[in-house]
Amino acid sequence: MKKLRILFCTPPYHPYHLADEKVYIVEPLQFEVLSSLLDKQKFEIDVLDLRLERRQGALEKKLGSFHPDIFVMNCWTLHLNLVREALQKVKAFDSNIMTLVGGEHTRINPTDLAIVQTDLIWMGEGYQGFYELMNYLYAGDSEYRKLNGLAYQEDGVFISNGQTVVDPNFDLDTLPFPDRSITKRYHKKYYHLWWKPIVAMRTAMGCPARCSFCNLWKVNVGKYLGWSPEYIVDYLSTLEEPYVLFVDDHCFGDVERSFALGEALLKSGLNKQYCLYSRADTITENPELIELWAAAGLKRVRMGLESYSDETLSNMNKHASIDHSTKAIKILQKHGVLTEGLFQIGVDYTPENFQGMLKYIREQKIEVPNITVSTPMPGTVEYTMQKDQIIYNEPEYFDFQHAVMETTLDIKTFCHEYSMLMIRAQRPPQEQIRLMGLGKFITKMPNFWRYFWSLRTSYKHYLPENRVDSGTKKRTDLEFLPWVKNDQNLEPKRQKELKTIEKLYQTEMAGTHS
Repeated sequence: MKKLRILFCTPPYHPYHLADEKVYIVEPLQFEVLSSLLDKQKFEIDVLDLRLERRQGALEKKLGSFHPDIFVMNCWTLHLNLVREALQKVKAFDSNIMTLVGGEHTRINPTDLAIVQTDLIWMGEGYQGFYELMNYLYAGDSEYRKLNGLAYQEDGVFISNGQTVVDPNFDLDTLPFPDRSITKRYHKKYYHLWWKPIVAMRTAMGCPARCSFCNLWKVNVGKYLGWSPEYIVDYLSTLEEPYVLFVDDHCFGDVERSFALGEALLKSGLNKQYCLYSRADTITENPELIELWAAAGLKRVRMGLESYSDETLSNMNKHASIDHSTKAIKILQKHGVLTEGLFQIGVDYTPENFQGMLKYIREQKIEVPNITVSTPMPGTVEYTMQKDQIIYNEPEYFDFQHAVMETTLDIKTFCHEYSMLMIRAQRPPQEQIRLMGLGKFITKMPNFWRYFWSLRTSYKHYLPENRVDSGTKKRTDLEFLPWVKNDQNLEPKRQKELKTIEKLYQTEMAGTHS
């Protein structure tokens, strides 16, 4: 029996997206994980990274040379229109290619992908059923339609088996190492800021926090699971790249495990440098954790500081304070770890607010300020509360670089203030100059400055016809299919799981840590 060809594809960038390729492009780890689950005697696998393959017609060329049987794409909210366009191209090339979409947006609003060009939508963690799905397809067995977390098209209708969540007792160590062979030709092209080449790794799944602006914790109903320190060190020992980006939602979500992992990394003798995400309160309450990790190779921490105002943090249900932020920054600085401070500016910002943000960043001497626009993302508490105020609801605006609600300042002034804040908040990147050398730094750094400067003229993206009240509905040129829930006659445990997930999305669980 011949092999089935699977083509994994990342969405390209939209012209409105100003930051991404100027700041980072990291490997599509999700595809490497899915590939690792499959029998290579049955499947031939390839990857097309449209973030790097930017020439016109790159997708069509790959379809023509590889002739996939199955086309798999990931989708975040900002990619939605781009993914739809790609699916249309695939089906126009060959209507027999089976199309499958997964990712962040399909876990939150899967019906947005219920178009005629989509065959399957995956609504949970891919590893939970991807192996079974592909084996069913290989065998030509329609039993795949019974898989939890899958929606499938049948006679012009999408039938949903309901979102899935991770079993809290699932042993992540039973998963194989990600299959990086499928992305090998791209390895030297992946980077994060000035770290290149860099490898992405996931050490934990989920987040125990309940921030109102975040939808990631909802995917698994707030569960937090981690791979063992032994598994992580064993995998890292197979990698050649000197830089490692841990892409967990909250790497230090389990403090006891974090200490064990730090000890394992230190004892391993791996000569690598690490970057990770952590909350400020976790660092403040565990300063010895940073001391340990700094000795093991931690060089940068991406930290969601969000604001210079305690009132704003409280409104976000952040359960942290400016005092936490300030202390965490000092702890990182004490141990030579750079702070990549993640901030959000509000659509209600005035010039005084922009100055207040700048003043705080400068006073704290934050080495890498990352400032985005507060955006009520689908699936969040803020979206539920503010969706009637959204005036730009086309997916490409949901990139955290554009205001989707009315701004207090006129939009041109808002974009100007945002651009100048980004430019003025930057500090001399001493680590980058030391790593790259002054000559290379001078030639590479303009990419960042072009990004900061481009924010100044991004007001041109706010086209009148894209406003909700314009009377223009772009989505009408797509044929959306009816969506039917298939939650009848399910076993009691599965019915209970679905009710738990549905209740979570309805009530938002904004004020609880349970």
